[in-house]
Amino acid sequence: MRLIVTTLILAFSTCGTLAAAPPKPLNLLVITADDMNADSGGWNGNTLGATPNLDAFAKTAHQFVNSHVTVPICQPGRSALMTGRVPHRNGALGFNPIRRDVPTLVEVLRDNGYYTGAIAKTVHMAPAAKFPWHAMGEQALGKQPTKFAEKFREMLGSAAKEQKPFFINANICDPHRPFIEGTGKKAKADEPLDGAKLFRPSEVTVPAFLEDIPRVREEVAQYYSSVSRFDVAFGLVMQELTAAGRDADTVVVFMSDHGMSFPFSKATVYRNGTWSPVLIRIPGMTEQQTRSEFVSSVDVMPSLLELLDVKPPAGMDGRSWVPLLKGETQPDRDFVITHVNTVSSGKSFAQRCIRTKDRALMFHAWVGGPNKFRVEAMSGLSFAAMNAATDPTIQTRVKQLVDGETLMLFDIAADPTERKNLINDPKYTNDVAELSQKLLAHMQWTDDPQTMTFEAAITGMKDRP
Repeated sequence: MRLIVTTLILAFSTCGTLAAAPPKPLNLLVITADDMNADSGGWNGNTLGATPNLDAFAKTAHQFVNSHVTVPICQPGRSALMTGRVPHRNGALGFNPIRRDVPTLVEVLRDNGYYTGAIAKTVHMAPAAKFPWHAMGEQALGKQPTKFAEKFREMLGSAAKEQKPFFINANICDPHRPFIEGTGKKAKADEPLDGAKLFRPSEVTVPAFLEDIPRVREEVAQYYSSVSRFDVAFGLVMQELTAAGRDADTVVVFMSDHGMSFPFSKATVYRNGTWSPVLIRIPGMTEQQTRSEFVSSVDVMPSLLELLDVKPPAGMDGRSWVPLLKGETQPDRDFVITHVNTVSSGKSFAQRCIRTKDRALMFHAWVGGPNKFRVEAMSGLSFAAMNAATDPTIQTRVKQLVDGETLMLFDIAADPTERKNLINDPKYTNDVAELSQKLLAHMQWTDDPQTMTFEAAITGMKDRP
């Protein structure tokens, strides 16, 4: 079996009988990057070299390469991660608190004797009573690698002093806007680089889902400089874990909370918005595995509780993927469903997507409403440059984002950057019907508030002449 089995420590008692000591609880470290695209790391195919520390960790970890976050927005995304529930079942549709009757990972582990600590992003886990951390590190540390690592070291020391296993959520705030050398009202010229590499526009490759024009390329370079500073912080945290002697008894998880803060990524259900591979290193693991099943961020909580041998609370929507690491199979792992509801501005831009290896069916409930699509990821240089472009291809791309279409089907195999809507193409009728039924079933099962609107949309499509 490739997963760990906690080793029992056996010792002889003074009377010569064999006694078994209880297994020592494992620790848990969950590290997140803030707004980092799935393919920004070298371990996932990027050749820029911005993430040497993350790449080294990836060689020692299991990889879930088709993992998608349930919600590609900071607060509702973390609410889903920390409850194992989709947003309309935990209460956090947007930047609002979860319901008080919904158990959180923090509560469950604290109730089971864990020391709990979080560095940065704690404001996006609300209400505070549902996230009872023993210690917290302030938001400003998220872009200060050396100070971030010092706070992590302090938390490790506190857990050791209290003789408790720990759960620490280390939330590195890079590469969230504002980027290094970037613009914006929150930009700071005095934030430390701590050894991060500064990339020039000529050095980077613009992701294919964006437009390779000068201002976009400039901002992509700023983004990768921030990715480099994330990697510095990640490396320092891992060094502290090793120095404390806790790397051998700690489950370490890495993921981004969602895609990069650019058009067609963060706050959308397009692939680059929700795709966030999971890396997980488990004490005692032998052969590293790369798993291609589709998994979701609501699966993380049930998975970690199983690994820690902690009884899970009732009501979670996610399923543990520990059986997958044991070589078992699970039904319905060939697709994943993602959500957007209310965004940081407070406006509702409801979206749903069901995604498979080769197809993506998207539902944009906001189309035809009072507002054009606008989110924080469209601030800065990139969208402004795209919006000002006279190239008809770029103008079409902007219209796709801003005006949208209620139902969209993409052939991922032929169109990986999701540019051509095939919803009305007769060749894809069966795909639309199959994916619509699966998405509808999930919406009905979870009592999704957009169910009736989606039903009306697919019924209207069927009734077209």
